[in-house]
Amino acid sequence: MSDWPAGRHLASVYDAIYSALGQGAPSLSRDAFVVRLHEASRAFGALALELRGDGDAEPDPLVSAVLANALAEDSSGALALYALAMAIGPRLLVSLRDYREAETDPARLAVLEHGSRTVVSEVLAVGEAVRGADAIDDPAWADAARSIIDLLDEAGHAESLGQRQ
Repeated sequence: MSDWPAGRHLASVYDAIYSALGQGAPSLSRDAFVVRLHEASRAFGALALELRGDGDAEPDPLVSAVLANALAEDSSGALALYALAMAIGPRLLVSLRDYREAETDPARLAVLEHGSRTVVSEVLAVGEAVRGADAIDDPAWADAARSIIDLLDEAGHAESLGQRQ
């Protein structure tokens, strides 16, 4: 897939999620969130591996920064889950949809579909992990959550994580 620009782009996004969550999860204070972030890390790592094959993927710097900042801002892991499920995941799904609309190769379409299914599964799993958790009523947390959205918007990723053709 290394000759496929979309594959290289998606591998960099998947690798950023894999790396940031895998490195950050062990330091969190809420066990259920640690488990969820580890599982998400593994799922996105598998997607990255599927696309990069024997080569390396350079983690997407924006996605890496968003997740690293979320992990640093909130030791429970709730903000990282928010970033994954409410900010990065939906934008990644739009990018995957856009790539699917332009792609004609059946093998590549299957890879894009697999990516979409995995993103949806991980977003739903975050919902299950936070079900029943106490609502966060902290203005600083709300500001941090808003800053994630603002950062993505200001970087030109209000709707998607972009495309590379």
